[in-house]
Amino acid sequence: MKYYSHPTAIIETENIGDGSKVWAFSHICEEASIGKDCMIGEGVHIGRGVSIGNNCKIQNHALIYEGVTIEDDVFIGPNVVTTNDMYPRAFGKWSHRFAKTVIKKGAGIGANSTIVCGVILGEYCMVAAGSVVTSNLMKHSLAKGNPARHVRFMKDIDGSPFAGAYRDYDVDYRPDQKDDLGKITGDLL
Repeated sequence: MKYYSHPTAIIETENIGDGSKVWAFSHICEEASIGKDCMIGEGVHIGRGVSIGNNCKIQNHALIYEGVTIEDDVFIGPNVVTTNDMYPRAFGKWSHRFAKTVIKKGAGIGANSTIVCGVILGEYCMVAAGSVVTSNLMKHSLAKGNPARHVRFMKDIDGSPFAGAYRDYDVDYRPDQKDDLGKITGDLL
């Protein structure tokens, strides 16, 4: 595989796609996989078994912990933090509290946001800087705040790549449509 890594980067996996770049002081843990043409900024931590698709940009000092799946074309802003323990404690076993997170294709997460584990961020959604995501986000949704809440669809924002576009996601938001884990499912994600 042909990728660039800065001499100070710690790389414990061989699963890094062609054309990707890993910058200074980043740590890519074992069993992680990074797709083609990705940019991993300075001081980024990518945990064990994390899966990152193609053409993703993960900016400086982001923390992507074990249990996170990132699909293609995702932007992760600087200092974004993901979690994987619903009730973190410094003692005892925690594997029963472990929760996975999925960040779908084309999503964008603004600087200094926190993604609490166990959520799905829908395709092409946008998380505003400094937000705390505690629940699933619909595709093409703009969410902001603490906790992050849907405020509008990206097609309704002038200057958005989706501005004025027909949206195939014009469906009712039905929180009663849930899977076995109580998570919202269906075309909204």
